[in-house]
Amino acid sequence: MQTERVVANRYRLEEQIGSGGGGIVWRATDERLGRPVALKRALDGDGDPRRFRQLEREAKLLAQLNHRHVVTIYDVLDDNGECWLIMEYVPARSMAEVDVLAPRQAAKLGAQIADALAAVHAKGILHRDIKPGNVLMISDDEVKLADFGISHDAAGDATVTGSGLLTGSPGYVAPEVANGAAPTAASDVFSLASTLFAMVEGESPVGSTTDDMRLRLRRAANGAIASPRRSGPLTPILERMLRVDAGQRPTAAEAHEILADVAGVQATRRAERPRRAGRRRLVVTAGALVAVAALVVASGIVFFDEPGTPIGPVLGADERTADPCSLIRDAALDPFGNPNLVSDDSGFNQCNVIVKEDGKEANLKALIDITPSEPSPVQSQDKGRYRLVTEPAGEGSCSRRLLLPDRYEIRLEVTRADAIDADACAMADIAVQSADAVITTGPIPARSPGSQMSDPDSFSWKDACRAKDSPSFPNRPGIDRENPDVGFGRWTCTWTSTTDGIVYVLRFTRSRPLSKSDAKSLLIDGRYSVIGVPGDAPGDDTCEIDTHNLTYRDAYGFPKDEVLETTIVGRSLSPDERCDLAIQLATAFFPPR
Repeated sequence: MQTERVVANRYRLEEQIGSGGGGIVWRATDERLGRPVALKRALDGDGDPRRFRQLEREAKLLAQLNHRHVVTIYDVLDDNGECWLIMEYVPARSMAEVDVLAPRQAAKLGAQIADALAAVHAKGILHRDIKPGNVLMISDDEVKLADFGISHDAAGDATVTGSGLLTGSPGYVAPEVANGAAPTAASDVFSLASTLFAMVEGESPVGSTTDDMRLRLRRAANGAIASPRRSGPLTPILERMLRVDAGQRPTAAEAHEILADVAGVQATRRAERPRRAGRRRLVVTAGALVAVAALVVASGIVFFDEPGTPIGPVLGADERTADPCSLIRDAALDPFGNPNLVSDDSGFNQCNVIVKEDGKEANLKALIDITPSEPSPVQSQDKGRYRLVTEPAGEGSCSRRLLLPDRYEIRLEVTRADAIDADACAMADIAVQSADAVITTGPIPARSPGSQMSDPDSFSWKDACRAKDSPSFPNRPGIDRENPDVGFGRWTCTWTSTTDGIVYVLRFTRSRPLSKSDAKSLLIDGRYSVIGVPGDAPGDDTCEIDTHNLTYRDAYGFPKDEVLETTIVGRSLSPDERCDLAIQLATAFFPPR
């Protein structure tokens, strides 16, 4: 294509100024209005009317924005079968042409991009290709986010990205996207952090442009994300935005406020953003609402009978998929120390936030469980979709229970708060605010597709009570094998003998890899098993056997094991008798091969 061509009898092409997002970008002159504009022509699909409709949808969505840090979209048109996007012309260099920046300067520019992203996401749009080349430097102190050529309507409209292509750019794409998952607002946040990382560190968190593209993609897919070394005060927020687990990243709105703090500039206050008593509470509430909004779009399981009034089960269509980590925005715990969210350790219905301060730790646990049948000994307060139970505080501990209308509850438990000189109940109450913003807006969001729950062999889809149907089930008097005490998600099953009081428990859990040297080992169903928990010997009346199911990588890239935990409790039995029963019970769970 040559310069001087006139597109649609109006736009004269002057100079090719870039490419990306599925198109070539030209500087052109609008001969009708006498102003410079930027035009982008789609690379493929010429003459296909569906292609034009896709681009038209994109322009319609983006034209709704009027943001200082977003390149303005003017029009979309079809010129003899060619799709053209008409945009604001910004005479600026891109971040890719800039030398490394000081951390606070990068934070200042990053706050502008994050604010732009927050506005974009609020419209239901994803950028999907944030990188230095798509950030225009108007001056040393101001940027604009450009090239929405592969932008995506989060409500499900088609994109202008060709099928089969990677959504994003190697070096900046989020791990879940590199693994084939659909982009989300969280993946935009990761790409923004990668861009800022490159501007301060000199290369992206998965390597430099001299590294092979496939190598950078493989690093991203494997969660091999480098830690900042020269980012100074920018380091904590970069680390949070670059977390492998998308659910642990801050939203764009949260990132904007934190980056503005680092840069020492005033955070933007948009009119549609609810006013709160303090910034920390705003971080919690906005993040939770964005997470719920994403779920509404993605799953379609929230229905409203009146505006703003959700109906249907709080835990969604399948309680096993409800993500307990979505109930806690760890950013809200910043005043107490450095929060680290642990999404895939211990039970499947549990999430932990470890708050570190001066080498010491406190723990906040969010647990979704079945409400005990006995009434609570303390008074509860009606909160609409749940009742709040305030448990008595202990030494360094405090807990809150959110009783749901569908026989479930959420337990928020803080322990060891005194180790970091924190108020345990203040931490618990912040967690309640976070959970409240989620469950009063819609069902609890589902776990991310990248979790080990996507593995069909995962215990997350198994029934611990199935052991009752096996001929290997312990044959002792007093056991009503058909009527066990069934735990949440059927991930725990307990039988209690009515004659001798022996308790038989099967439980699915997750832990560090089972050690082959710290405990007595054996094979059950050909699976490596250990008697007793390494470092924690069984009690006088207990035998516990842990049996390996599968190994997976946690959100930080470390190996973890899914484990069948089999426990027999019975003081009337000898240690060998207890462990023999534990072996029988564990064997009963695994079907014959």
